Amino acid sequence: MTKSLSTAKRFRSNRPVFATDVHQLAGVVTVQRCRDRVDGSNYFQIGHASKGGDCVWQSPPIADEDRAFAAAEILAAFVGGIVR
Repeated sequence: MTKSLSTAKRFRSNRPVFATDVHQLAGVVTVQRCRDRVDGSNYFQIGHASKGGDCVWQSPPIADEDRAFAAAEILAAFVGGIVR
């Protein structure tokens, strides 16, 4: 139990994240292929996880694959992250 608490403390930020910190979040931007459960159509979602793990985001569905990858590149450039 002590080990999990020390791990949680390690990932906890000493200060909150502000809007001006967005360019320094870094981390990983991903594009996930998803399938609608009702009609079986494919769509894409962009995900971002900051390097510290304290800021995570997922986009609404995007229908076009090229637009999803273009948006992921733009987001990665904005936050200073990489696309995987």
